[in-house]
Amino acid sequence: MITELDSVLLDVPNLGEAKAAYSRLFNSSAPHPQLHLGLPEWASHPGMLFRVDHLDCAARTVARRGLALTVHGDLATGASNGVTLGLSGQPPAAPQPDADSCRIDHLVLFSPNRDRIIATLCGRLGFDLRLDRLQSWGAHQLFFRGAGLVVEVVLRDDDPSGPDSLWGIAWRTADIEASHARLSGAGATLGDIRNGHKPGTRVVTVKDPALAVPTILIEQR
Repeated sequence: MITELDSVLLDVPNLGEAKAAYSRLFNSSAPHPQLHLGLPEWASHPGMLFRVDHLDCAARTVARRGLALTVHGDLATGASNGVTLGLSGQPPAAPQPDADSCRIDHLVLFSPNRDRIIATLCGRLGFDLRLDRLQSWGAHQLFFRGAGLVVEVVLRDDDPSGPDSLWGIAWRTADIEASHARLSGAGATLGDIRNGHKPGTRVVTVKDPALAVPTILIEQR
């Protein structure tokens, strides 16, 4: 049903600072086709939109699965436990050929309720649950794949009736050392390059509050 990630909706405290921060991150002043900085009037929370081939049919399917959507032109959107979710019938946006770190590797959500987030992502949107892991340092993580996207969910030991939230974005880079050098030269505050939890990856944290969510760059070897 869903074919790919259309866009991520972020609630940014200062739009001008956010645009500058993402321009620095991507080394491009052009708006990123998969980022919506600032929540539109129909979105009460940060979240995700997914592209579909047939909007009306997909919206009816999702509604039958328990997620009520409201149509706004070529979008159908709703909210699920604190996260905006929606479908887009828009054609894919043109890529940014000259941008650095411009591809989303994965998104990170927080949830206090394992069964509920599985029902949302798998039961309503058609994702596959690929991994359910309790890490040695205590984190309980779920990994989902669908529409060319990986979604990592970190389960929180909170009230299970509490909301879910979009927490972070991992951006892929072809050369993490070059990206680190470029961003450092541009004045960004960065962590050290380190090995990622996934074998064969290296990551670096970008410490910029203007990005609105925790952000890492990841290199796949």
